[in-house]
Amino acid sequence: MCGPAVSAPAAGGAIADYRLIVLDGASLKWGEPVDGTRATVTYAVVDRVRRFPDARNCGGLSPLGGLLAANHVDRATFDRELRAAFAAWSAVADIDFVPVSSLSAEILIGAQSEPRGRAFTNVDYDKSVTVAVSNGPAPPHRMRQALICLNPEERWKVGFDGNLDVYDLRYTLQHEIGHAIGLDHPSLHGEMMDFRYIEQFRTPQEGDIRGVVALYGPRTGTAVAAAAPGKTPLPVASSIIELAISPPAE
Repeated sequence: MCGPAVSAPAAGGAIADYRLIVLDGASLKWGEPVDGTRATVTYAVVDRVRRFPDARNCGGLSPLGGLLAANHVDRATFDRELRAAFAAWSAVADIDFVPVSSLSAEILIGAQSEPRGRAFTNVDYDKSVTVAVSNGPAPPHRMRQALICLNPEERWKVGFDGNLDVYDLRYTLQHEIGHAIGLDHPSLHGEMMDFRYIEQFRTPQEGDIRGVVALYGPRTGTAVAAAAPGKTPLPVASSIIELAISPPAE
């Protein structure tokens, strides 16, 4: 895998408000390996223990029943928050998410079998295609699976109440979905993809939107579609073990 992620200036010299995951020399996306093209991705919450021995994060996923019961969240409420988290990305970019069986889903969500941190994402892509270009940016790798795992030993909630020790499920899921569709932590704070957990907004911010639109194009008929494109940040190698959300700095 690549080395630790570092911050980088955008092409125009400004600090980047979004970053794409870059592994083995190229970004990652679902659908056709062409920047700015639409995709449809399937997802599911695991209904049994699943093992992924090659994953750097989320090596084991378990059903969410225990986590939800411990935090007094019923499954219907969790499913509503999960749909809202996916819908926030679909509202601004040309990417759709379809629930399917956990046996065939491309994005799987569950509780960590070996609890650590708060929440993580693992991404995998088609390694059979070698990235080799003579000039210009490399085409993105085609993603083939993403795992999102929540720590069942941490406290969880629905909604914001100012207590940053207990994470809102929708905000956390939305952040991790951002990783699962190809976004890394940006250099600037104040974005949904910022690695810090903050309770200031519940939808993708300007940098988040520019990032996801760079990968999938804008959602037709939205204000995003009419906006002028921003400058694309220089590609910087990502560290898959850092695809997580963390407490804010003291």
